[in-house]
Amino acid sequence: MFHWLHSLLFHYGYWVVFPVVFLNNLCFPVPGDTTLVGAGFLVGKGTLSLWAVIATGTAAAFLGGNGGYWLGSRYGLLLLKKIHLLQITPQRVQQLEGFSQRFGAKAVFLARFVALLHPVTGILAGMWKTPLRPFLFYNLAGSAGYATIYTLIGYFFGQRWELFKGWIGPVALYVIIIAVALLVLGLFLRHAIHTFSSRNSPP
Repeated sequence: MFHWLHSLLFHYGYWVVFPVVFLNNLCFPVPGDTTLVGAGFLVGKGTLSLWAVIATGTAAAFLGGNGGYWLGSRYGLLLLKKIHLLQITPQRVQQLEGFSQRFGAKAVFLARFVALLHPVTGILAGMWKTPLRPFLFYNLAGSAGYATIYTLIGYFFGQRWELFKGWIGPVALYVIIIAVALLVLGLFLRHAIHTFSSRNSPP
């Protein structure tokens, strides 16, 4: 898959970044994170522009999140339960609602940095009835942070690709890049959710 995606990004660039990231943030199972990392890699190789990739990724994530907000506000929990990858259970729903109540509209920003939550950030915000103006602000801020961090991770590895590839091989390196991205972006919020759940679980 990595070679296929790399080839598409190399030949079509931003025309691949936008639809893939948009659909990913609208809950479609397409590799939005990997696409941004791959685009960042090509930035490091001088094929794409750093600011253009970040801007394209931000716009796509923002618009995808807005579409998800509309779906969530219209169809709510029924739609969320149909996303089987999230393994939504009544206990999980309670934890997510508690997380939303604690952080308010800021949860829209924080959820961007958890791998399994960021594709449904908009749906969750719509389901939680987050006011539109705060949602738009935090959705834009979260989209910008999400696109920037993933792109920069790819950019960093792209500049040092030949060195790293000689050590561990290209396939393993792709896996490490994605693992590092997921770790960096998910660690903080996973800890926050766990802490909140522990404090609010019945004795």
